[in-house]
This record gives sequence, C-alpha cells and structure tokens, in this order.
Amino acid sequence: MNDLKSIRLGFIGAGGICEQRHLPNLSQTPGVELVAVCNRSPESSRRVQEKWGFARTADDWRQIIEASDIDAVFIGTWPYRHCELSLAALAANKHAFCQARMCMDWAEARQMVAAADSHPGQVTMVCPSPFRVRWERTIRELLASKRFGRLLSVTVSSMTSANCEPQQISWRERRELSGLNILQVGIYAETLNAWCGDYVSLTATTATPLQKFDANGRPVEILIPQIVAITGTLEGGVLSTEFHSGLAVGYERAEILLCGSAATCRVDLLAQQVELFTASSKAGEVIDSVGDEWHVEAEFLAAVRAARRGETWNVRPNFVEAERYMRKMQTIHESARETRNAPIDLASMEREIES
Repeated sequence: MNDLKSIRLGFIGAGGICEQRHLPNLSQTPGVELVAVCNRSPESSRRVQEKWGFARTADDWRQIIEASDIDAVFIGTWPYRHCELSLAALAANKHAFCQARMCMDWAEARQMVAAADSHPGQVTMVCPSPFRVRWERTIRELLASKRFGRLLSVTVSSMTSANCEPQQISWRERRELSGLNILQVGIYAETLNAWCGDYVSLTATTATPLQKFDANGRPVEILIPQIVAITGTLEGGVLSTEFHSGLAVGYERAEILLCGSAATCRVDLLAQQVELFTASSKAGEVIDSVGDEWHVEAEFLAAVRAARRGETWNVRPNFVEAERYMRKMQTIHESARETRNAPIDLASMEREIES
C-alpha cells in the first residue's frame, strides 16, 4: 500500500471523547479521509456525518468492517463491544484504534492480544490516559534524577461525586456495558504502569453503599463498586495505596503522590501541575504546569504509515500494554470477592487461569 495515499477511517461509535478530541484533530490532519460512521441510531450517525464531514453513514457496524475503502477503524462504543469489534477489524485486515477502557474483563483483553499477535502488520492501539499523556515525560525524568532519589511509595487519591445521585445510573455503573471497569481506576492503573511499573501483588476492598433506583422508583442492584481501596506492591518492592470513590458529595480530588528518598512529588491532576517538595523547602516547587500536548491521533496515523512501509511501529498503549491494566482490574475484583487477608500475586493468578 502506498504510504502517500490517504488513511481512510471508519468510526463505530462517535460520541464523547471521539467528538471532544479524536475527530477535531483528525478532521484537520492532511492525508486523512473520514469515510463512514455508524452510531447507535441513524439520526446520530447523520448528525456526526454532517458535523465532521464523513462521506457516508452506515446502518450496521459490519458495513464499516467490511468496507474495502476503509483502512482503519476507530472503535468508540462502550466497553461491551470493544473486543468483538476489535477482533472483527483485525480479521478484516484493518488497523484498530479502541477507545478506553480496553474491554470488559481480562479474558477479553487476552483475546484481543492474541488477535493482534496473529495480525502483526495491523496497528492496534487503545486510547491512552490523559494523565499519562500529559505528565509521563516529566515524571519519568524526575524518577530517574538524583534530585528525587529512589522511589519509596505511591499514593493515589481519586474522589468525585459521579455516583452520588440515587436516581441516576450511568452506563459506567452498569456491569453489562462497562464490565469490570470501576470509576477511573483503569485510567490510574495505566498511568502507574507507565510511570512506576506494574503491581506485583495487591489486596482490594470494595463497597457499594448507596442504593440506586430506576425511573419507577424500584431498587436497582449496582454491581460496579462505588468505593475502592487498594494496597499493594509495585515492581521493585514499592508500596502503593489507592483510594477511589464516586460518592464524595460536593468534592473532587485527583492526585498522585510519589515519595522518594530525596524528595516528594505531587501530581495534582485538577490544578494540572507537578510540584516537588524537599527537606529544605517550605512549600512545593512547581516543576511543570504545562506538560506535553495530546498527539494520540498523530501517533496512531504515524504507526499506520510505518506499517504500510513494512517498518516497525510503536504506539502506547497497544493491546499488549493495555492488557496489563485489565489484569489489574480483574485482580481487584478477585481480591474483593474472596476477601483474602493476604495479597494476590498477579503472576500466580495468571498461571492459574492459563492452566
């Protein structure tokens, strides 16, 4: 395939972040054709077509997958369709960009990795965490510096009021649509994996204390936790603790605290800045309030062009990397369900499942 030819894109599901980030960037990128879009309703598809300049709409997602004039598929549905659509796109020899979260559970994630391995010429990418994209360079440089020293511990605090309304149930609270994904735990999981390494073992406690009701006032069982507490050990023996809640009425907090042997780093994701605290400082020193720009779409397109040339391509996260945070999500549910006192060793769990 000629590298100079346009990259022809099809969208299956084009709402949320697709309209906030992907489509604004792609529509302004030379060498990109927005060929077809398929949303949940014909009306929604036509609205997106007219707004962003797609050549046509599709009534069924299979029309996107089977189209001979589409090179790559952006999958922007809720997680319950991510695995099925990714496998279909790869089987049709199309590149696949999958919206976060990766899929429903670890079993689906492993299916997606196996499919990607079977199609090494096709680019596979999962939309990365915005936290990771913006601050990864800053944090990795800091963690490697003498100024910070050796990483000793990590603390994550994530609190919102997202789940506080008893009469409102979003798709993120519905297990049949969101799978094992919980609040923003997956976003932080990917971020910690990239910055500090994976969990080696963890213990998790979850709670769903707020009763929810449907439009008729009938109680609804919520299977996705509203509160999660995690304690574990990262690679290198680093202790990590996390607290996530969607029930913080009128309050929001999004912070990662990295404690080193020479300094402490606070990544304030609400104030959008990185601060460094040392023994001699009375207040935190802002070391980055800008971060790096979002180039996710450009990275995917560059990888597709490299694949056309038969060259090695690299995107982050690809399916292999994204599968790692789905393993963590699986482990959280396993730990909470079994109420173990001892941490779960992730490698042992993987061996048990594979056997």
